[in-house]
Amino acid sequence: MMRDYFADELLLMMPLFDAPGVRLRGEVTGAHCGPLALALTDAAVRTDEVVLDLTDVQFVSNSILEVLTILAHRFTPPRHLLVKAGADLRLRERTTAYGWEQIATVRLEEA
Repeated sequence: MMRDYFADELLLMMPLFDAPGVRLRGEVTGAHCGPLALALTDAAVRTDEVVLDLTDVQFVSNSILEVLTILAHRFTPPRHLLVKAGADLRLRERTTAYGWEQIATVRLEEA
């Protein structure tokens, strides 16, 4: 399926070529919850590690973090979501409100 491609005036979503998952560029708002959830769910069918690369993202809305939390809760180990992000997004700090440090099926790598 080609649901891992998406583009609008704020966001470009493309498939990763070295791992199942997607790379995002731009700003990720609540309007992107649906396309992102579909792409990650599709990738989860093919692998135990779904990668979301946010290293080229300047903004992530809280509603996106909520969707990622729900998705992680629906995964069962060993399936998990690996989120890669730049430190400037402050995701480690922001995701404590969603309990990411307590969820075995989500991992955050900050660069």
